[in-house]
Amino acid sequence: MKQTMKIGVVLLGALTIAMWFGISSTSKKKEDLELQVAGLEKQMIRQESAFEEVMDLIVEVEDQIGDIVEKENLVYGQSQEPLNTGKKENILKEIAMIDDLIIRSNASIQSLTDKVKSSDLKLGIFQKRINSLQADLFDRQEVITNLKADIVTKDQAIELMTVQADSLTTTINAKVDELGQKDLEVKQLTALNDELNKGYMAIGTFDELREKGVVDKEGGFLGFIGRTVALQEDANEDMFIEFDKREVSQLKIQATELDLVSNHPSGSYSILPTEEENVKILEITDPDAFWQISQYLVISKTS
Repeated sequence: MKQTMKIGVVLLGALTIAMWFGISSTSKKKEDLELQVAGLEKQMIRQESAFEEVMDLIVEVEDQIGDIVEKENLVYGQSQEPLNTGKKENILKEIAMIDDLIIRSNASIQSLTDKVKSSDLKLGIFQKRINSLQADLFDRQEVITNLKADIVTKDQAIELMTVQADSLTTTINAKVDELGQKDLEVKQLTALNDELNKGYMAIGTFDELREKGVVDKEGGFLGFIGRTVALQEDANEDMFIEFDKREVSQLKIQATELDLVSNHPSGSYSILPTEEENVKILEITDPDAFWQISQYLVISKTS
C-alpha cells in the first residue's frame, strides 16, 4: 500500500514538474514572440518615420526646383527687353536668389541621399526619383549659366555702345564747335563781302541831282571828277539808292540821253539803245573794272 502510494506520489511529482516545465516553456515562447512583435513594431515605426522624412525632403527639393524655374522664366523675360541700369540690377538680384536656391537644393538632395542610405529603406526604390531631381537641378544650373552669359554679353555690348556713343557725341560736339566757328567766320566774311559789294546809285537830270546835293559844277566827291560835272564832296548817302553791285548787270533807264557822272572805265560798260527812242540801257560788261574806282553810280539823264 505504502509502495503504491509512493509510486503515486512520484508520478504526481513528475506530472507536476512536467506541467510546470510545459507552462514555463509556453510562457517563454510568448515572451519571445511579444519581443519580436515589439521589435517589428519599432522597426515599422522607424521605417515609416524615415519614409515620411524622405518624402518631405523630396517635396522640399521639388518645391525649390519649381521656385528656380519660376525665377528663371522671370529673368529670361526681363533679359529679352532693352537692358538698362535699373533692370540689370534687378536681374542680378534674381540670379543671386536662384544661385542660393540651387545651393540649397543641392544640399537637400545630398541630405535625401544620406537619409535613404542611413535608414532601413531600400535605396533602389528612391534612386530613380533622386536621379530625376538631380537631372532637373543640373538643367536649371545650365539655364542660369546661359542667362548669366547672355547678361554679360548684353552688358558688354551696352558698354561698347556707350563708349561709341560718348565718342560720337564728343566728335559731334567738336564738329559743332568747328562748324560754329566756321559759320561765324562765314557770317563775318559774308558780312564783309556784302559790305564791300554795296553800291550807291542816283539817277536823274542834272537839275534833279543838283537839288539833291549829289552833283555840282565844280569840286569833287571822294576826289572823283566827272566828265562834265562833279560829284558833290559832302553828298548825303541818303540821297542814293543802296544796292548789291553783284545783282546789277543792266539798268533800263527812261531817257533820250544819259551820261555817267561817277568815274568808271569806258571799256567796262556800254550804253545801248532800245526800240523805244526815250529808253536806254546801261550794260555793265566788266563788273570788276566798272566798280574798281568808285562804288557810287551817278547817272545824269536827259528826259
